[in-house]
Amino acid sequence: MPVHMGIMCEKCRRVHFIGTSPGIKPVPTPGMYALTCPFCLETKEFRKETVRPYRISDEVFKSGYANELEYQLIPSTNR
Repeated sequence: MPVHMGIMCEKCRRVHFIGTSPGIKPVPTPGMYALTCPFCLETKEFRKETVRPYRISDEVFKSGYANELEYQLIPSTNR
């Protein structure tokens, strides 16, 4: 399965993907974005550096988000 970058809504545990989620918008601060989850209405700002890689199907990516059993977080390999 392909890997795409996303940010998790901590309230409902859905992952929203950069580029396809309508809930992710840039904010005036450089390098910052806001996620407004359309499911639980939780809003959070985040830095682009905090997005994480997730393994998901192309169909899920096109929808803009993934439910809890539809994604797999790729572990960090910082060495």
